[in-house]
Amino acid sequence: TFKQEIAKERIYDNTRGSSLLFEARTGVLRTKTYRAKYEGVDTVRSACGEEEETAEHLIMFCKGLHPIVQNDGAEFLRALGFRDREGKIDFKQVDLTRRRLSDWWLKSRHE
Repeated sequence: TFKQEIAKERIYDNTRGSSLLFEARTGVLRTKTYRAKYEGVDTVRSACGEEEETAEHLIMFCKGLHPIVQNDGAEFLRALGFRDREGKIDFKQVDLTRRRLSDWWLKSRHE
């Protein structure tokens, strides 16, 4: 069956973190790896300085961002607010993602 209506996602609010979450969900978060496709950018300088700056690294693993992600088996797609098999959204994980992306954005402006 197809969706009959477009429902508003409750994961967005009027914050920078929500805007960055939207970019990450649509594959256009302006990480250094993304920008390297169009500009000559060094991709290996994420906030922690250990890995390439990809959306997945920033959201799930980067030790240079806060709040720290606890290793609780969270999945990348759930961290982006996509629904699980039961159709549920992990709002706690989504909030953590918004906060980490906001922290990344602030830190990346000072490079």
